[in-house]
Amino acid sequence: MSRSLRALFFSLPLTLPLAFGTGVAQAQDYGYDEVERQQELLGVWYEIREGNAQRGDTRAMFDVGMANYVGRGTDVDYDAALHWFARAADDDHAGAHYYLGFMFAAGRGTAADEDKALEHYTRSAELGYADAQYWLGSHYARNDQSHSEALEWLGKAAQQGQVSAKYYYGFLHERGQGTSPDPAEAARWYTKAAERGDRNSQIGLGRLHQNGQGVERDLVEAYVWYSLAEDNERIEAVKTRMNQRDLDLAQSRLDEQSSEIQRAAAR
Repeated sequence: MSRSLRALFFSLPLTLPLAFGTGVAQAQDYGYDEVERQQELLGVWYEIREGNAQRGDTRAMFDVGMANYVGRGTDVDYDAALHWFARAADDDHAGAHYYLGFMFAAGRGTAADEDKALEHYTRSAELGYADAQYWLGSHYARNDQSHSEALEWLGKAAQQGQVSAKYYYGFLHERGQGTSPDPAEAARWYTKAAERGDRNSQIGLGRLHQNGQGVERDLVEAYVWYSLAEDNERIEAVKTRMNQRDLDLAQSRLDEQSSEIQRAAAR
């Protein structure tokens, strides 16, 4: 690597190598020369991280694994990705365990092995990786004998802010799976996820408001949440039971809630 190229790399924001990926759009915005330079910088980034990984840097091992998995700064190479994820996992890198779990589950870069996938997902979850906790909770939720384990792992992921886990955790409380039925607790978790734009939670929250379960019966709120979820069938069912004043109020609340969700998404 030339000294001038290395100096250029380190003078740029650290996020720049990750910015490449829009391909044609960037080519149109900046021209071919700029895209070519971005590709060269990604190659430099990869070379540096690979060197760090070879010297035993665990985070660099994970980065190199991801780079090989998605083709960032190098060609897509699932065998190499598996190798570097395994090296990082040996040092108990939570993300590496998670991606190893996915690769063994999907049979990508290796033969599919459900037992090894579960082993790595479990270790990642134990290390606090929210996406692994969600996967593990979902896995147990599909097993009628494991709802208590599902509730435990989905709760951990939900507490960390994993939006899908918030919905699923609320759903288990609504249905009384792994715990006593508690629609109020379901409404609390649906609200957290619905306010982040989760459609399933918006429908769930609309349903609870429509039926007065865990919350006060409120057709206006039901209409708002069904509208945000764009569930036309449920919107029409509720609409037939509302007067014009209710509909006007619902539209006002819908506008406010839409703005709140947009602001939350921008944070």
